[in-house]
Amino acid sequence: MPREKCWWLICALVIFHAVLSLAVPRGYLLTTIGDLTQCLLLAAVLVCFLANTRGPDARARLFWRLISLGCALWLVAQGLWTYFEVVLRQEVPNPFIGDVILILHLVPFMGALALQPHIERDGQTSQLGALDLALLVTWWLYLYLFVVIPWQYVWPDEKVYGRRFDLVFFLEHFVFLVCSGIIWLRSTGNWRGVYRILFVAGLVYAGASVASSLAIDFGKYYTGSVYDPPLMVAMACFARVGLVARTQTLRAEPAKADQGKRDLWMSGLAVVTILSLPAMAGWALYYSPAPGPVRSFRLLLTLITMMILGTMAWIKQHRLDKELARANRELREDSLTDVLTGARNRRFLNATIAADVRQAARSYSPITSSQGKRNRDLVFYIIDTDSFKQVNDRYGHDVGDKLLVEIARRVSSAIRHSDALIRWGGDEFLVVSRYTDRGDAVTLAHRVLNFVGQERFELEGCVSIPCTCSIGWAVFPWYESDAEAIAYTEVLRLADEALYQAKKAGRNQAVGVLPTRKEPAPGAKSSSGGKRDRLAEQLAARTVTTPGPAQPGDPAIGPVRAKAIPASQGI
Repeated sequence: MPREKCWWLICALVIFHAVLSLAVPRGYLLTTIGDLTQCLLLAAVLVCFLANTRGPDARARLFWRLISLGCALWLVAQGLWTYFEVVLRQEVPNPFIGDVILILHLVPFMGALALQPHIERDGQTSQLGALDLALLVTWWLYLYLFVVIPWQYVWPDEKVYGRRFDLVFFLEHFVFLVCSGIIWLRSTGNWRGVYRILFVAGLVYAGASVASSLAIDFGKYYTGSVYDPPLMVAMACFARVGLVARTQTLRAEPAKADQGKRDLWMSGLAVVTILSLPAMAGWALYYSPAPGPVRSFRLLLTLITMMILGTMAWIKQHRLDKELARANRELREDSLTDVLTGARNRRFLNATIAADVRQAARSYSPITSSQGKRNRDLVFYIIDTDSFKQVNDRYGHDVGDKLLVEIARRVSSAIRHSDALIRWGGDEFLVVSRYTDRGDAVTLAHRVLNFVGQERFELEGCVSIPCTCSIGWAVFPWYESDAEAIAYTEVLRLADEALYQAKKAGRNQAVGVLPTRKEPAPGAKSSSGGKRDRLAEQLAARTVTTPGPAQPGDPAIGPVRAKAIPASQGI
């Protein structure tokens, strides 16, 4: 049915009921038509709400589902009222079994408002979970049981029961109106119009329902009386909320700067609500003028509710702690990861290198068993993309970024899971190979060269680019007999110098440096601030060259070449 036709049909039902109240005398016919009309109108309101539960936004869908739940409870209470008057043909008893449903049916409305779907939120912390709604329902149910139920079952008193019910019902409507009014005034966009109609509907409903409840207490209410048309108008306003939402594009707006403080205030208010239970228990025990059985019932009820709410609060806090721990892990992981390539960054090296260096140094201590004399080295590989500037100049920086991402992926596939791939800067990467052996260092360099340069890079939506890399590597500890003689920072400098040699020799190859002796010469201790030429004078090293895969037009590349260089020549 088109929305406008549905709206006019709802208006016709309201007008029909109003005319009926004035034209038909009190009797079974008026009662039947009045009850069935209200049930039909509430069913139409429920359909209007349910029509909005299929939107793309998850929080908006949950908002409309909670609103629909509140309307469904309202319909159930009206159905029970109709059952007594139409089916059983008797007066609805006072107290009424459906009173508790009337109290609770506004709770999902308040839960929906607490969602605030008009504000953008992130992750699970943006959602009003099942525990939040359970806390809300439990507290209002406790309030109803504390204030109203004792005068229905523990110490029956119809007049006191009616006054207590009116008090709780009025308080609930007041809280709903305050919440909906604040959210309406603070909202923007199309959601503001939805909240405005919801506030108007709540205002009309509060006045009509409280007036009807008071009329019941004074014996002046009957179905079809003048108290019903305002209720029907409130139902029509609620239906209008759903119909207007169907015609609007409801989008969440960015949260304001002080939104976090407001959320903290709301959380604090929830804590205060839970802490109010001991105060109510103390009042019931020492200051309440109610009879003894009522005081005992209230005390027992408060203790049970405190246990239930405490358990719910603990479960919620436990989940929040897990969520916070997960968010902290993700944040730490992001802080150690390069945004573009997904490789690690220099912060990761600074956070982990000390432990890796200590492990390598311990492996070379004199007390190490013979079983632990392999796979105890650290090898640093500095990898530079060949002719990367030409790629940027010819194809643009976007293509260059995509190329770096693919190079990082290929290098990551070539190394082991225990190795760390680090974005060293620009088009350079650093591989820290852990738990390896210096005698096998050439193997990993050869794998990286092949993985990077063997095939062309087919970049999505771009071009096919051939690209190779150059590698410089060095080992830590430098001297096997004295692991602490040369700092790892100096070994990194040696790897960087080896990379320079690889680039100078024609690129697409790996050059590694290894010491020619196992013991340092006298005075060979280095510091992180030592000069490169001074270090080169102190060290006697040999270079190991590993060729990369042959490229089209390249001459045939021979086997691995190694040569020793005198200490006086440097690295």
